[in-house]
Amino acid sequence: HSMISKYSIQNKFLTVNVNRLGAELCSVIDSEGTEFIWQAEEVWPKHAPNLFPIVGSLLDHEYIYNGETYTLSHHGFARNKNFDMLHQSEHSICLVLQHDEETLKSYPFKFTFLVTYTLEANKLRQTFRVINDDDKTIPVSFGGHPGFNASPVSDFEILFSEEESLKSNQLSGPYINQNEIAIIQTDRISLDETIFENDALIFQGLNSKEVTLQKKDSTYAVKMNISEFPYLGIWAKPGAPYVCLEPWQGLADYLGHDKDIEQKKGIVLLPVADEVEKQFTMTFTS
Repeated sequence: HSMISKYSIQNKFLTVNVNRLGAELCSVIDSEGTEFIWQAEEVWPKHAPNLFPIVGSLLDHEYIYNGETYTLSHHGFARNKNFDMLHQSEHSICLVLQHDEETLKSYPFKFTFLVTYTLEANKLRQTFRVINDDDKTIPVSFGGHPGFNASPVSDFEILFSEEESLKSNQLSGPYINQNEIAIIQTDRISLDETIFENDALIFQGLNSKEVTLQKKDSTYAVKMNISEFPYLGIWAKPGAPYVCLEPWQGLADYLGHDKDIEQKKGIVLLPVADEVEKQFTMTFTS
């Protein structure tokens, strides 16, 4: 195992750094010197955690599988595990995490989880791939959680590529309740200091294939293609100078869920020797 803790890929548009810990994207700087990724300051000491094998929180941080109860922390364990580098080229890097003694205690399934970053001009593609290495179907979720610099947040808006009449789910603590809130005005959300006071905005079934965080009256923008993901989270600590756009294959538990992981909304039931692959892209403009 190499002791390298950070990897870099670049082209003439972007220089990208990825941490070995969590396979976490930690920097995207363009040729003008603009840093797009939140630099893990104290208010939220992360950049862009990768969520696996769950998204969000389980009720009481536990789930039931085959009559047994297991414990998994918020957003799963991958963000706190060192990945291994599988292969790297000038414009692409693939990091891999496999089950070990520790993961099998909280998630009794054999898996390979691959996270690949690929540069194409001023676009960065992030691909998740989960392979079932077990002799039984495995239940899995995954998702992205990149934080983008947005200072001050009130100078920014979120633009959807289509008109949306969808409401956002509401959270009670970390769990989804039955309440919904109308937050999108036609095709955008105007951000302000109070927008995340009730925690994340969560959307299920958006029409839009693309969602953009953009500075008003400016060219600064991050455009994300989320077409392969059924859910989108938008979040920041209230008033903090960043915004996370989070494509999710999975959701936090609903209040009232019976904890059966195979019945959990958003979970993928992956057959033996099968795999699931989904990607999203981020296009950076300063």
